[in-house]
Amino acid sequence: MKVIVVGQRLPERRRRLFLEERQQVEAIEDKAEKQKAQLSLDTKKDIVTTLHSLNTEVKSVHELTRPEVKKLAVERIKQKFAGDLFVDDRVKEAESHYDAVAQEFTKRIIEIPRIIIQQSDDVRSGFHEFELDVLGLDLKPVSEEIVRQSLTDNSMESIYGKGRIIPENLDNLIVNELINAPEIDYDECSDLLFSLANDALTKLRSYLNEDDLINVVQYHRRDIAAFIYKQMMAPDHFYCDAPDYDEPIVRPFTQIEGHNFAMFSTDTLHDYTETITPTRLIPSKVFTGFKKACHDKYKFDSKTEKDFAAIIEKDEDVLKWLRPAKKQFQIYWKHNSRQYIPDFVVETADTIYMVETKKEGDIETGEVQEKATAAAEYCKHASDFTTKNNGKPWQYVIIPHNAVLANMGLVTLATKYGFATE
Repeated sequence: MKVIVVGQRLPERRRRLFLEERQQVEAIEDKAEKQKAQLSLDTKKDIVTTLHSLNTEVKSVHELTRPEVKKLAVERIKQKFAGDLFVDDRVKEAESHYDAVAQEFTKRIIEIPRIIIQQSDDVRSGFHEFELDVLGLDLKPVSEEIVRQSLTDNSMESIYGKGRIIPENLDNLIVNELINAPEIDYDECSDLLFSLANDALTKLRSYLNEDDLINVVQYHRRDIAAFIYKQMMAPDHFYCDAPDYDEPIVRPFTQIEGHNFAMFSTDTLHDYTETITPTRLIPSKVFTGFKKACHDKYKFDSKTEKDFAAIIEKDEDVLKWLRPAKKQFQIYWKHNSRQYIPDFVVETADTIYMVETKKEGDIETGEVQEKATAAAEYCKHASDFTTKNNGKPWQYVIIPHNAVLANMGLVTLATKYGFATE
């Protein structure tokens, strides 16, 4: 497993600050003064870009304010503009603005360890031999009748399909559907697959003639495969060793990925405190008005997520929070075939929480628990690194939807619903 520690790109609030400064520059009429102001603005942007490039040189974002790091950053800016007529002016500007920009950058950032959590290649999974329970497998033939109506006299006649291709082996049709499942490796369990397919065929032959059997398999092969697959994935039949994770390699901060809501105009945005009815419309809306969030716009998949955002916006213990974009985290599960994206990342004075809100009845399901195991592994490695470098520990929290109430606080919820790890 490879690991890269991530921080934040220039936040929307900071970018808006630069936008305001740019507008101020454009308003300056004196040519010399305007040129000087533009140089100052460009230099600040160069400093922010350079800060991101220093993630291999420091172990914590807080080290960016150290004098030796400032010297390195200024030198990189000098190298970037080597040969430029105004390189000396840019260096002086960088030295002048570096401390303020670095402090602001450090203040706004959430140090998010972006860790690639992958199950080890030697994870063993497969199926035990078993006989198919055919109780309930009772499929009927599909009518192959085509009704033709004459446009001249409205007479009708029936035409029955003939000449269809008869497969040489009906079991192949069923097996070809089964191997589409990600857990099924044909090379490893082909004997079992054909055995189960033939168990199903034996049941179907017990009440169908050969023509009807061909009809049922051809038209219902996906239903037959789904019937078999469900039994294959039963706990007594499917096994998977607990995944191991390699010790990660860590580098500090890089950019926080942005959300693309460019298609939404200002008049279609909703304040996050606005009540949306019916609530099923919430996933189609874009919300704004956040003060503590790292982005200025978010979408929510449910009312629970929107309500939780309102809780952490008002919670005095919360310093900053975000809704991660798709590329922010690289946490994989289900044999590395699926990527997990947490609902929230929330920072308090002493902890950074990775938070998931879930329907209470879904929390104990295998899927949610497998995601949680991978997320908790991420938090473990993140904490191992950050706490050794003056950072904050990470904790994974799964909060049931019915616990997300307006009078609740983050720390209380985290204490009660923090995901237990060994």
